[in-house]
This record gives sequence, C-alpha cells and structure tokens, in this order.
Amino acid sequence: MSSEIIKFRVPAGDKDLFVNAAKDAGTTVSGLLRRAGKAAIKGRVASRPLLEDLIYLRSVANRLDLIAEVAGGAASIEIKAAAEALRAIYRRHVEAGR
Repeated sequence: MSSEIIKFRVPAGDKDLFVNAAKDAGTTVSGLLRRAGKAAIKGRVASRPLLEDLIYLRSVANRLDLIAEVAGGAASIEIKAAAEALRAIYRRHVEAGR
C-alpha cells in the first residue's frame, strides 16, 4: 500500500494528549488520527467505546431474533421490529462511516 506523510504542529503539551487518547483507544497516534480524519471527511466522529456499544446493539438485535423465534405469535412481530430498529441504528452509525 502506497502512503503519504502529513505533518502538522500542535500547541505544547497537546502531543501528550494525543498519545494518551491513542492508548485509551487501543491504537497508535497515527491510527487515531487516520480514523478521526476519515470520520471527519464522512461527517461523523465516534469514539471506540461508542463503536463498541453500536456493535453490541447489533448482537442484541441478533439475540432478539432468536427470542422471537421461540416466542412466536404477536410478541414475535414486536420483538423482530425492535431487533430491526437496533440494526438500523447500527447501520446508520457504523456502516455509513466506512
């Protein structure tokens, strides 16, 4: 993969803030800034904890579908609707940002 370098200056002390934020997000400063830049380009900025929560929503939606299968009847329709609403939230925030 070909790449280019972007350099920029930050006020004294801010570099440490970037380093700490990257550590908290489980990535490097470069990875953090790449992800933030791509998100900004697409008009959305989300932290890793928020993304993890959204992925959790998707797994809850999948579990709700399984519960709906067991429940059957009118309850099943409501459960499946709730599951689809959770998936729509997930898609709006995660898949649109890719």
